[in-house]
Amino acid sequence: MESRRSHAMQKALNYVSQLINCLINIFQIDKIVNATRLMELLMLEPGPSNRSRNDKDGKQLPGTCVLVLFYARWCVFSSQAAPHFNAIPRSFPHIKAVAIDAIKHQSFNAQYGIVGVPTLMLVHNGKPVAKFNDTIYTLESFAKFVSHLTNLQPNGSLYVTSADFTGPVSSTPSNEMDYCLVLSWIFIVACVLYFTSRSRWWQQFVELIQNTWLESNAEHEHVD
Repeated sequence: MESRRSHAMQKALNYVSQLINCLINIFQIDKIVNATRLMELLMLEPGPSNRSRNDKDGKQLPGTCVLVLFYARWCVFSSQAAPHFNAIPRSFPHIKAVAIDAIKHQSFNAQYGIVGVPTLMLVHNGKPVAKFNDTIYTLESFAKFVSHLTNLQPNGSLYVTSADFTGPVSSTPSNEMDYCLVLSWIFIVACVLYFTSRSRWWQQFVELIQNTWLESNAEHEHVD
């Protein structure tokens, strides 16, 4: 188990060639943001300069670090990760942590390669630099992810409190209907029915039913 987690962490490190240099600022607790606010956070320096910069010696200049959690309110895995994500600002006060509903604000999914939820992404100076690739969503695994990338160490011991289960990101899945998922299933079922009806097997099955029905009618007429 530990080797698999180390392998997943190494995959995350492959996104970057050097440690991320974060500004040492103290941020407020994490919160749920909308698309406009997230765009403001990811576009700290608009235009071509919106990238990680280096000094004359090639050392990366400090920049604001943001952890973004893409989640869905109905997703069980997002709810399981929620209390651990809510505890991040207490352990890493120098990194701003925000969450956005990936289903409600889908414009970011294709732009940042979000193919599933929950997805945790580290952004430096407005530029996405790494995604959390582990399959275990705990505060400890989140802390390892951040420390490996930034060399920042947790502020004290790692723990999740009862308040972390209440928000800002809810730890209880909602019962709302995912219309995109429903439409996807309808499309899949329609495709299966269409291609099945066009298959030779289906045509042979229909012919068998027709022949059986005709033979049955012929026998009844002969008896009469």
